[in-house]
Amino acid sequence: MLGLGKVYNQLEQYPQALDVLRRLLIAYPDSAHTAEAQFELAQTYTALDRHLEAASAYEAYLERNPGVIDSYIQEWRGDAYAAAGQHLASIEAYQSAIAAGGGDVHGTQMKIGLAYAALGEHLTAVIVYQDIYDNTSNDYLKARADYLLGQSFSALENPTQAQAAYLDAVENYPLSYDAYLSLLELVNADYPVNDLDRGLVNYFAGKYALAIDAFDRYLSQPSPEPLPEPVEGETPEYNFGTALYYKGFALQRSGNSEAALLAWSELIENYPEDDYWDEAWEFKAYTEWAYLSLYAQGVQTLVDFVNDNPLHYRAAEFLFDAARVEEYAQNYTEAIALWERVSIEYASSDYALKSIFLAGITHYRLGDYTSATESFTHFVAASATAEDLSKGYFWLGKARQSGGDDASAQVNWEQGVNADPTGYYSERASDLLQGRDAFAPPQNYVLSYDAAAERQEAENWMRSTFAIPPITNLAGLGTLAEDPRLIRGTELWNLGLYNSARLEFEDLRVEVAYDPVSSYRLANYLVDLGLYRSAIFAARQVLNAAEMDDAATMNAPVYFNRIRFGSYYRDLIFPAAEEYGLHPLFVFSVVRQESLFEGFVTSTAGARGLMQIIPTTGADLAQKAGWPPNYTSNDLYRPKVSIRLGTAYLDSLRRYFEGDIYAALAAYNAGAGNVSVWLDSSNGDMDLFLETIRFSETE
Repeated sequence: MLGLGKVYNQLEQYPQALDVLRRLLIAYPDSAHTAEAQFELAQTYTALDRHLEAASAYEAYLERNPGVIDSYIQEWRGDAYAAAGQHLASIEAYQSAIAAGGGDVHGTQMKIGLAYAALGEHLTAVIVYQDIYDNTSNDYLKARADYLLGQSFSALENPTQAQAAYLDAVENYPLSYDAYLSLLELVNADYPVNDLDRGLVNYFAGKYALAIDAFDRYLSQPSPEPLPEPVEGETPEYNFGTALYYKGFALQRSGNSEAALLAWSELIENYPEDDYWDEAWEFKAYTEWAYLSLYAQGVQTLVDFVNDNPLHYRAAEFLFDAARVEEYAQNYTEAIALWERVSIEYASSDYALKSIFLAGITHYRLGDYTSATESFTHFVAASATAEDLSKGYFWLGKARQSGGDDASAQVNWEQGVNADPTGYYSERASDLLQGRDAFAPPQNYVLSYDAAAERQEAENWMRSTFAIPPITNLAGLGTLAEDPRLIRGTELWNLGLYNSARLEFEDLRVEVAYDPVSSYRLANYLVDLGLYRSAIFAARQVLNAAEMDDAATMNAPVYFNRIRFGSYYRDLIFPAAEEYGLHPLFVFSVVRQESLFEGFVTSTAGARGLMQIIPTTGADLAQKAGWPPNYTSNDLYRPKVSIRLGTAYLDSLRRYFEGDIYAALAAYNAGAGNVSVWLDSSNGDMDLFLETIRFSETE
């Protein structure tokens, strides 16, 4: 019955959910499921805007399951009372949430302040907001507190203090939207605001036309000659460089890139001491080549900076970037010359080694294998890491093979294999040595195993590696069972509040990172629970404590790698892989790379679920498949949907790129358009294609 109630809620069939949950509570008042049923009932009432009944259901949950997630439940109970207009009751609930410990204290305090303001008790609200402002280090919270202080002071008919609060948000926290709301209050009150501050706040709020007008007014004011020296820690009275810098961005984002160049050029010419001076050069060049396709002009801007300022700390970076632009424009000879200049003139910079390598890649692209061999030989000699050494040997072998020296190529690839076992270039070198296609799956593989035997082997290894006394029981949670974060996380997980649960478990995992016993116990618990991402990290913590690098972990007890590279969701992955003709191990690998098997994760780009599908892509895939019925973007959090649609998408990209798995994987992350550009510069060589990718995540 509880399951039915949850499903009805997910289907947004709330009357049916109410019916089944109420019947459950009447028919089975002593069931262990009544607390969860009350929580589900509260969620149902909230969806129906029956907030007082939701508050009562939350209270009933607390009666049945006290002392576990009280801070969460009390806050939601407070939200229900606030939505119902019962502000005194909401304040009591919020205060109980804070007293219970955990949670976002400042966020809950903000709700208390809003409740007092709603009651007309603005003096008390002011005290609450000021306390938040004084005790948080979060700029966005400070700006929010400022805006709400201004609102309460206005209600108290104290315009002076209201304007002071609004002005503080505008002057000190321009990135916050509350600064924009504060600016509106000041403008509506005809209160004078510095035009630079007005411009910055409008810019960050996306009001570009207003920002440009404000910057123009600021720049038109008379200024002393020369400008006074800035005082450290103080905002300069005349900050024309900042105005020009952000005016440039406002113009660019308004579609006027040519005018943006003029703003940045004015900054470059007139304000060489400004903090944004070098960035004005950078974005001037970027706008020239990336927005206006003026590649030669963009290169010249970067090279001019280096020629005029050879000792500037960014000179090597700008010269390196100029070479990248030449490469993008397929001016390969010019790119090589610039990269070689970086390696000679800025040999001690972080860009020197990268430049040597890319010069070698570009020589290889041009078919000049002798020069490529020289560059890669230099790269190997200068490499300080196993990964770079393996990369250098791999490409040295490629250059020598292409130049007709197969014997030397074999030697180099063997050196590459040994340089960084389990690293990408070592694996790829092994492919070439064995004449094996990239992504060739093993002919035989077995995913079944004896979990009990492997876990016992792991425990024996733990005891010998970390000198754990025989009396220590590794099978259970030990003292972790009493940790409030584990208790709260487990309850939140059982309630389906996966993100909140993950935060609790992650806080605990980070705290025990250097404790192999606790990390081992937590990994076992989390993998059984189904929080695979955190379990994977916890298992790696044990191996970190044993000082094992990636290659060494292959010799650790296999149990740890069962967790780290587990065949999770196999009941979904195998049929999907078979349906679309992809090897199951390949699909497992993609899922692991995309989400570490965390089905409810959302990326910063908005990608969702196990296979990290963007909602617009998901909608297109669902329409083409005619499945699932009544698709919404939230379906991407369902493992069955994510795996099937993600596998279909991989298959479509593979077919689009005529079986090229490298291109399909790159397009899965970066889009087919970018991949087509990279392929054009790769001469059909998958290894050259990889080095042509310019997005680090895609690579």
